[in-house]
Amino acid sequence: MKKIKCVLIDPPEQSTQMHEVYPPLGLLYIAAVLKQNDIDVHLIESRSRGLLSNEVIEEVRKENPNFVGITAITARINSALYLSAKVKEINPNIKVILGGPHVHFEHRDIINCPSVDFCVRGEGEITALELLKVVSNHSNLREVKGITFKEGDEVFVTPNRPFVRDLDRLPFPDRGLLQSPAYRGLWTEGETFSPMLATRGCPYLCQFCDAPAIWGRVHRRRSVANVLDELEQIYNEFGVRYVRFVDDLLVVNKKWTIELCRGMHERGLDELSWVCDGRVGLMSEELLEELKKANCKVIFYGIEFGNQRILDFCKKGFTIKQIKETIDLTSKVGISSYGYFMIGYPTETVETVEDTINLAKELALDYGMESAGFSIVTPFPGTGLYEYCKKNDMLKTTDWSQYSYQLGNGVIKLENITEEELKALYEKALYEFQFREKLRQFV
Repeated sequence: MKKIKCVLIDPPEQSTQMHEVYPPLGLLYIAAVLKQNDIDVHLIESRSRGLLSNEVIEEVRKENPNFVGITAITARINSALYLSAKVKEINPNIKVILGGPHVHFEHRDIINCPSVDFCVRGEGEITALELLKVVSNHSNLREVKGITFKEGDEVFVTPNRPFVRDLDRLPFPDRGLLQSPAYRGLWTEGETFSPMLATRGCPYLCQFCDAPAIWGRVHRRRSVANVLDELEQIYNEFGVRYVRFVDDLLVVNKKWTIELCRGMHERGLDELSWVCDGRVGLMSEELLEELKKANCKVIFYGIEFGNQRILDFCKKGFTIKQIKETIDLTSKVGISSYGYFMIGYPTETVETVEDTINLAKELALDYGMESAGFSIVTPFPGTGLYEYCKKNDMLKTTDWSQYSYQLGNGVIKLENITEEELKALYEKALYEFQFREKLRQFV
């Protein structure tokens, strides 16, 4: 039988605004599983290479694959669908597969696009492998869990695939497919970095986050030994010296996290710097000290709002007092803090947004001028926030290209804040935080 060939695509940005680009870790996991099973894989990382859509299509044409897999978050789904149509123009026999967070929730709509053959829902590694084999062998598609497809005018949604219980079974992401194994980060002091995923899932219920709907509230962890093995690989084989753990919440299990920190030292990874996400109210001094000893440089905190009513409404599950205590404690042990903030949640007023701006300026966020990120609230499909906005007729548009944290546009019709006021408050947040030290001199 002819060898199966698959091209995996991280699609180009539609926005011209430049912001930080991360390697497509999900595609690298899928690629590793496919290659492990003797499938030929070619990766097109459009964003890091600065490729335009026509350049991506030309690369697909040269590779002449049997399958093309495209990943898509909400803001890039239009780009993914455009590429899928162009792929079919090259050769209508190429099977086009779409996956990613947006596809997981909107699969019934996406499968009606004539250029899309299959949607993969949930974790993609095992589903993608089974799908390629079943299609190549002309077997029964309905036996593949976690896919959506059409036969004629009828849409078939197969049962969800159970989560991978033992994450150690998965091979490490195939970083060898990247043009460079490490990307440059805004927060890494000039160092290149590689992302890593040690856990999957988050036990919390923040209403603006799609993690609970994608992963469930079960927090699955790889074994500490398995994580350390991957750290050694990227340190020794790829020369990476800075790691960004992209887990929703790496530190949920204190015992496991401390074991990981101590293991880094035992394996001689003392020159490896790293960052991760933490959670207000969860961090203890003991845990933070272990993170510090293991060379953790920055902890990213999803603080989000500076008004307790809004924090409660979005189900963050902590208080303003806990925010201040956690940031102070992190600073005390010598780890820098970075805060994520949002403005424009339903029921917000100008005053509640001002509370967020003032809290951001007040906190000991000490990673320099860039130690906070502000975004306008975006209701992504699959979130409790999206369902709330839909139910209350608060969505301005379903042009998915507008659904991006980085654009600074609001897609929610707010009752108490006009569009002009929201933009002005967003600009004010950026300006006042950046120049907070100078502004204090005039107070």
